[in-house]
Amino acid sequence: MIEQTLNKLSSMRLYAMAEKLKEFHQSAKLNAVEPLEIITYMVDSEHDKRKHNRIVRLTKNAHIKLPSACIQDIKFSRQRNLYKEKMYDIINGNFIEHKQNALISGATGVGKTYLACALGNMACACGLSTLYFRVSRFLEYIHQEQALGNYLKCIEKIGKIKLLILDDLGPDVMTHSQRNMFMEIIEERYLTSSTIITSQLPLEQWYAVFGEESIADAICDRIFHNAYKIELGGDSMRKK
Repeated sequence: MIEQTLNKLSSMRLYAMAEKLKEFHQSAKLNAVEPLEIITYMVDSEHDKRKHNRIVRLTKNAHIKLPSACIQDIKFSRQRNLYKEKMYDIINGNFIEHKQNALISGATGVGKTYLACALGNMACACGLSTLYFRVSRFLEYIHQEQALGNYLKCIEKIGKIKLLILDDLGPDVMTHSQRNMFMEIIEERYLTSSTIITSQLPLEQWYAVFGEESIADAICDRIFHNAYKIELGGDSMRKK
């Protein structure tokens, strides 16, 4: 009977439950464990396994530049203008739940990408779909999808990502087609999901990156609204 049950669990792809049942069957303590407790252990095992597999899949699909970046290793200090108590909603992922953005600016090497990647890895660990792109490659990707006739599907797909990380905005001014594509993405995600954008440029200079004033106003209005603004300072972390 045990073999039939194991086969049925495997046929339903409940592999972790099957493994836990097999483990109990081979244990000398089987008779000392209540049936309900055995079922609980089996269900917990399957749940934990699926949760782990989902995190692995999300992390792989996110293509985060720094896969080892983590919240615990972020250096909070006055010199960096980075205060842990002021970032509670960010490092705990509450900003994603509330569909808010995080805008990170600062000079080269101060840790913008690391902070963004740490937040991305945190989101994956929480079971949230995440996607990382450098802005330049992101625009190339959208352009390629447009050329293949997949533009609308691409916009819709990216719009559903819970956390989109766009690293290194500017300083080059976007072309007409680039800012229109960027606007489409921002509009699709506005108040429905969270976006992290990093840039060497101070926030007030982001308007210039989008060129045309009306489009720049529309884009910045949407990404600045309901956003956390983090202006990193201090010396380059690479020197250290």
